[in-house]
Amino acid sequence: MNKRHFRPSFTLRILALCLLAAATRILPHPVNFGPLTAVALFAGYRLGSIKLVVPVVLLTVFLSDVLVNALLYHVYDAQYFLSPITLSLYTFYVAASLLSTRLSLQKVPILMGSSLAASVTFFLVSNAAVWASGTTYPGDLAGLMACYIAGLPFFSNTVAGDLFYLSALVLGTAWAERHIPAFQSREV
Repeated sequence: MNKRHFRPSFTLRILALCLLAAATRILPHPVNFGPLTAVALFAGYRLGSIKLVVPVVLLTVFLSDVLVNALLYHVYDAQYFLSPITLSLYTFYVAASLLSTRLSLQKVPILMGSSLAASVTFFLVSNAAVWASGTTYPGDLAGLMACYIAGLPFFSNTVAGDLFYLSALVLGTAWAERHIPAFQSREV
């Protein structure tokens, strides 16, 4: 892996792109067609540094959750952020971003494979967290399987959303770096 040095304006551009993508959660969209897994993969890939990736991903996910909960659901409860389900999802996003620091998402098969692997992992983690919360499904293997089965109708939107947003972030940034002067880093 190439070591990437801290470049303030580059890091701020990546953070801004992550926040912009995350803000699309308030736009009308199919259920589970969202940007957060793609944001985690993209941030890890572009920033490359654990010291940068973790705060960028956590800040992006946190701010988008605040935005969605306030604007769409009118929920202002801090307990949401301490729930086991939320903590499981935040852990997933951080893990995905850390793993993606070692990827080269410029190659289409790697981009698609990474996106699909992240979608499957999100499906497994999020549904296991719902099951483990004990509020909807029995705490046995049959309950876990019922939870996974109930989540299957949403899985295709998860896959499509992750691939769409990751492709848009990677390809859009590559295009911007070639054509928009503000995206062409002059830092060493």
